[in-house]
Amino acid sequence: MLLALPAAAQSRAVKGKVTDDKGQPVQDAQVKIEGEDIYRVFTTKTNKKGEYFYLLGLQSGRYRITVRKEGFRPAYREHIQPEMREEVEVDFQLTPGPDQKLHFEMTEEERAEYMKRYEAQQKQRQFSAEVKERFDKGVTLYDSGQYEEALVEFNAALEKDPKQPGIIARTGDCYLKLDRKDEALEAYNKAIELNPQDPALYTNKGVILGQMGKMTEAQEMFKKAAELDPMAAGQNFYNLGVTMVNAGDFENAVGAFKQSIEADPSFAESYYQLGMSLSAKPDTIPEAIAALKKYLELGQKPEQVEVAKQIISALEAAQ
Repeated sequence: MLLALPAAAQSRAVKGKVTDDKGQPVQDAQVKIEGEDIYRVFTTKTNKKGEYFYLLGLQSGRYRITVRKEGFRPAYREHIQPEMREEVEVDFQLTPGPDQKLHFEMTEEERAEYMKRYEAQQKQRQFSAEVKERFDKGVTLYDSGQYEEALVEFNAALEKDPKQPGIIARTGDCYLKLDRKDEALEAYNKAIELNPQDPALYTNKGVILGQMGKMTEAQEMFKKAAELDPMAAGQNFYNLGVTMVNAGDFENAVGAFKQSIEADPSFAESYYQLGMSLSAKPDTIPEAIAALKKYLELGQKPEQVEVAKQIISALEAAQ
């Protein structure tokens, strides 16, 4: 007598785990399984452990698996070919960032536009030998505190290649060190015009605007930088909070420091500033104490550690 095997035992399957850049499971990630040789599409999602499992049935074939989750860049693997009664494990690690079309999801027109932008960016990064020599000399002079001399070298490099946003930004750094803030801001505006997707340019422009007392504009720059580079969001939301503190807007500063901590739970300075910002109101004293105690676990600046200890003692005595 022949025994009929359960359908699952006769089938083939894919399974895996989806984690974030810190190794934590990503729940409710959308998993799309597409046939590469024969068109067929299956979808599932991850559970609270970040795991997914899908029975593909009896038909053999090659598959592409794409994973998406809001707040993360999409990821994919190709040429997955499970054999009968085999469960192929395909894990993914997602990195924070915006969702975007993958190359195989683009139309011909979108792909051509993408390649055009990519080639333009690559060209911007390529220095001629002479430009590189002047640029490197400028960096050496800047690092040694010779800002006027560095500016000469950067401008000489730009005479040879005027559309290098990185070099233009370095002239802005020199202007800022020389207290020529208007020229520094103009330089960063030019650099951003040439490369509007570089988050570091917005961060540095925000610093310049903050030093000029233009707090609202500075805050917009830090928000833009955090949007473009979620991996550096901790630093950018911290910068945003500091500009708000300097403008006397402690209520919104608290929100910015909390966003910084959410983006990077190990960003010590945000706990310190959050604690200080919350310490003025009786109803937020317990939260201020908790933030400052967390800073004591992470902080590396001896003078701030000592201040935090004193503030904690004073706040606990006032409760």
